[in-house]
Amino acid sequence: MALIAYAAWVIGVALHHEAWFDEMQAWLLARDNSLGMLVGHYARYEGTPALWHVILWVAVRAGLPFSAIWTLSAACAIAGAAIIVRFAPFPLFLRLGLLASYFYGYQFSVIARGYCLDLLLVPMAAALFPARVDRPLRYALVVGLLANVNVFSFLAAAVLGLELLVRQIAARRIFQRQALAALALAGGCGLFALWTVWQPADNGFLAQTAPQKPLGATLLFLANALFDRGAVWSAVSQAGPEFGIGILLSVMLLGQLVRLALTGRDRALSLALLAAPIMFTAAVYSEPWHAGVFFALIVFVLWINWGNPATDPDDAQARRILIVALSLLEVMQGMQTLHSGIEDIHGSYSAGKPAARAIMAWRNEHPHGRIAAFGMQSFETQPWMPRNEFANYHGGTPKPQYVNWAAGEPWHALPRPAEWSRLLATRPDLVLAAQNWLPSDVKQDPGRAACRAGYGIAQTFAAGMIWRGVVIDNPLILFARATSGPCAKPESSQAPPPA
Repeated sequence: MALIAYAAWVIGVALHHEAWFDEMQAWLLARDNSLGMLVGHYARYEGTPALWHVILWVAVRAGLPFSAIWTLSAACAIAGAAIIVRFAPFPLFLRLGLLASYFYGYQFSVIARGYCLDLLLVPMAAALFPARVDRPLRYALVVGLLANVNVFSFLAAAVLGLELLVRQIAARRIFQRQALAALALAGGCGLFALWTVWQPADNGFLAQTAPQKPLGATLLFLANALFDRGAVWSAVSQAGPEFGIGILLSVMLLGQLVRLALTGRDRALSLALLAAPIMFTAAVYSEPWHAGVFFALIVFVLWINWGNPATDPDDAQARRILIVALSLLEVMQGMQTLHSGIEDIHGSYSAGKPAARAIMAWRNEHPHGRIAAFGMQSFETQPWMPRNEFANYHGGTPKPQYVNWAAGEPWHALPRPAEWSRLLATRPDLVLAAQNWLPSDVKQDPGRAACRAGYGIAQTFAAGMIWRGVVIDNPLILFARATSGPCAKPESSQAPPPA
């Protein structure tokens, strides 16, 4: 009954969800490229192994429309939830509480990105973990697939694969046919993932990311995985004392988890699984949603250590504290799951579809007009248009419709503020702009700023991305060149700004 309710929730919210840039980017890459180009070239610019893109490539050719992309993430989440309910060693109330947690209940199940595969593969690995020495092939396959999901999963798979090798050596099975096949499978999948994710020298996305402060990035990573703030129903993002409470609770829970792991035989594996993502976050890079992979790994560590014996009263007391902390976590994240789902049902996560309709309607009336795009989110229209309509992207050629992250790409998905005035100086007839990338003075009063440049606001498309129940404004604005009225200006007066 709980699984049916969970599936109904995920499907119900997903039916209302409007896919955003990351969902459509992977889909368009899979739609418009051969499998070889997708896996061997474009996936590495996305900073991820190619398993999700391959699944999308197959789904596109099987006839699944973009509007149904959510069925893939929902299926992974529901299957993973079934494994947890059936096989996890936790008390029933904790197992069911996991279904309501934020990443199972919303972020990775409703939003169709490759992270949904973690919801399925990590519980599968945990369920197969006890038999990994005697029956290593199935376990190795899951570990190998996990390596091809994302960079954080790759790190976890590397730890799991190394531990499998050590266990096979310790059991003196290393030269048995099944063990050799399993290790070859896991290792081959890992090497393939490494090849697909190896970053090209001209990746323009990484060149535009700001450096992180290691301590701050680590604390934010922990909080986003566990307790992100105290007032979980608040519409305000992490800040001040509320954020401090979240960090404190997260560190305390992580400490109890480490204590549990230290009482069992898999302590080295458990600590490595927890340390690897944290170290990568501190030293390299992470985004808030990457914390969901860490959450899945925390579930894995809890799973394999739950049966550790309590050798003294302090261990038993620590176990009770851990159960209380996990219950609190599930309740607080469950509230954020509910809040996020309600917001998604009643709001617009992406403005791409209505903006695409407006562009196509304008195109029908102005077949020779020039349309320009500004900012990453403007490309959320591309799945909903039969061709690329943006004259400033590859000269308006019908394809491609996805963002190319190569450093030499003339159209920048993450534009600098000065690029806005340079774009308007080319005098396009219509400009679809992502408000988040406009210069700060234009953001404050877009209508007035547009009028000074000889444009007017034709339409604004409201949208708001959701993180832990907090709606983050993400609108698109359609600017039209004024041909009459107070904003109209003679073309000769529109001198381009200095470089």
